[in-house]
Amino acid sequence: MNTMIETFENWYNSLSSDQKKYLLDYIFNNKIKPINEGFFAGNIGKLEKGLFSGPISSQKVCPTCGKPQ
Repeated sequence: MNTMIETFENWYNSLSSDQKKYLLDYIFNNKIKPINEGFFAGNIGKLEKGLFSGPISSQKVCPTCGKPQ
């Protein structure tokens, strides 16, 4: 294993659970940029019956299932 990783692992494993949580919260909120890649990178969609039923536009929609027509 790389000595840098070993040093980190030894240091990280010596932290308390609260310190680990604080550290990870800090890293994820301040050091890692959000990744918005993929087919739908907007607001989180609503899942119903395993199908993606994201925002509905002003188009006609099916009165039964709510899908755009």
